[in-house]
Amino acid sequence: MERDAIFIPSGGTVEETDTAGERRFRSTSYAERDASGTLGGHARVQAAALLAAEYSDAILVPQGKREDDPSHAAVMARELRELGVAAQRIILEEHSTHTAAQAEYALACAQERGWTRIAFVSNEYHLPRLRAFVERLSYARSCAITYYAAESVIGATDPAFAQEFARVKETPAYQERLASEARGLEALLMSTYEPRGSEAKRERDV
Repeated sequence: MERDAIFIPSGGTVEETDTAGERRFRSTSYAERDASGTLGGHARVQAAALLAAEYSDAILVPQGKREDDPSHAAVMARELRELGVAAQRIILEEHSTHTAAQAEYALACAQERGWTRIAFVSNEYHLPRLRAFVERLSYARSCAITYYAAESVIGATDPAFAQEFARVKETPAYQERLASEARGLEALLMSTYEPRGSEAKRERDV
């Protein structure tokens, strides 16, 4: 089945200085984390580029706001272009700051544009909570929605990545992330969920 759009929730960005001394932002690696554990947001971008090649008519929608620096969406859009995705296939969603808002903006965008075949690509650890948010929204019942684990998409064509990800999953930071996601999902199901503040989401090294 074709896809009208593929949404890419943010997995965080970090700043670095390039060889010319210019500031540059990029998506997070598995070597970076926030207060809840491993991030690995760049895998979402890599997987989205692979899916873009498979679904050549799909629009890609990177998501995520940042207050003072380039938005997460803008950083991911640049990385998608660097991976060969045509700029005209990319629409930025630069309003959301957490998973619940990303789900809401994605479904609102789909409804506004008449998209009924959409997909989300995110890290394996993130999908259960993302899916729970999406399935609470009324327009979800009007869409065929597919959820892609970034690591499965990449690993299907890159055995070296699959081996590295298996190592990452054994790290304390990844186990912290799994525990945090489980707590978040439980709170959501019990209607006690509250999005984390900006400090808890601040990216740092593992």
